[in-house]
Amino acid sequence: MKTTLTTIGLLLLGIHVTMAQDYTEAIDKARFLIEAHRQQTNIPGCQVAVMVKGQLVWSEGFGVRDLENGLKVTTDTKFRVASVSKPITAMALGKLMESHQLDMDKDIRTYLPTFPDKGYTITARHLASSTSGIRHYNASDPEFNTKHYGSILASLERFENDDILFEPGTQYAYSSYGWVLLSAVMEKASNTSFFALMENTWDELGMDNTTFDYPDKRVDDTSMFYVYDKKRKPAPTENRSFMYAGGGYLSTANDLVHMGDVLISDTYLKPETRELLTSTYQLSNGTDTYYGLGWETGTNRLGSQVFFHSGSLPTSVAHLMIYPEEELVFAYLANTGDHVFFNAREAQSIAELFLEEKALTNTQIQQLLGSWHITTTSLRNKDSEGLLRLSLDEDAMISGSMTFKRSKKKITCPIMVSTINGGEVHLIAVSPMFIDMYVTLADNAKAFTGHWLHDFNIKGIPEKDPYWAPRKIDGIKIDHQ
Repeated sequence: MKTTLTTIGLLLLGIHVTMAQDYTEAIDKARFLIEAHRQQTNIPGCQVAVMVKGQLVWSEGFGVRDLENGLKVTTDTKFRVASVSKPITAMALGKLMESHQLDMDKDIRTYLPTFPDKGYTITARHLASSTSGIRHYNASDPEFNTKHYGSILASLERFENDDILFEPGTQYAYSSYGWVLLSAVMEKASNTSFFALMENTWDELGMDNTTFDYPDKRVDDTSMFYVYDKKRKPAPTENRSFMYAGGGYLSTANDLVHMGDVLISDTYLKPETRELLTSTYQLSNGTDTYYGLGWETGTNRLGSQVFFHSGSLPTSVAHLMIYPEEELVFAYLANTGDHVFFNAREAQSIAELFLEEKALTNTQIQQLLGSWHITTTSLRNKDSEGLLRLSLDEDAMISGSMTFKRSKKKITCPIMVSTINGGEVHLIAVSPMFIDMYVTLADNAKAFTGHWLHDFNIKGIPEKDPYWAPRKIDGIKIDHQ
């Protein structure tokens, strides 16, 4: 009866949970991290969803979509997905590849003869893998575009006469404009307007809450968007018609995880097409770029394969993470990106809560509770001292606070125990960037030793810059709770 009543209550609050497996602990931890980060960065509203093995196990809205009117974010609220538009566009690209309407290795001028000759052959594969040499945004582009383009072809004028940055295929340089050019190629290759092409794709995928971010049409249940100027305020008017394929869609976390699940279930695209989209592109010299055709790819800290994409605008943050072996899909959307630090590493830390974890024993719980005097080494290799307090909250989660010095200032940030693996305890502090601590308790349980990470390592590639290398952290128990 309690489970039934709890489930009904969650549904009434717009929180959808599938009870096939109990993910309550992972949800509680994820909610802790999201709320701690949202409060520190003054994000008005955000939205998350998690799908595991084809089941929606969590979907929830946080905060408000409209500050002035106090309208809450629901699971149906639409957000700008920024560059997560690229893997969405890649679903339609995959279909064109399978139908042989688009040859990925033909010169794009076969389809677009009016596009200026750049002295080299540029292919659709180059555009989708960001190896074309077509530029990304630069200082000549307005932060908030107001010019309207009535067609995809018209929007090419922003960059079509610029020199390319390098010979295609020889270097990687992330390019949203490359995806705009690709959408024009897709339009010509399919003999279908890009708008109809994507709308048909969304219909086929069952993405009912995904659409273009039209500048001249009001889309129901769309969030307001915010920037920061001493406080959160509505963002200036923006026209995204110059950037649809690379960063101009509206969607929901539910639609994104559904799309991700469809992708890994191979019910929409063939397995070999999925492999092409999500495998790293190799440059002409054999170097891996860790970017496929609209997807970043790598291995996470747990050794799991992951492909993903992130997006960031002054008005939004978006993340879509897929762990194909575990059949886990995670999405996060927020209605501001200005003065917000929430990168792919933070998104992965939350998604990984839903991967297999080992629960703490009662003995381990008691050993961790209480106050700890900590000594740490900072990113600037300065030693400092602090205090860690851990207690068991009403959700049976070990959480608390960590106080330490950063940039000569003493800060206190929320912290929680994430998982334990082989005796190593993983804690996550929110500062608002996530600080990952990996510590091992001494045999007498009165001290611990370990290291902390504050990095961007999201592809399994060690950081080249020693500034982001792991730093030491040790603890001595002060009291027991």
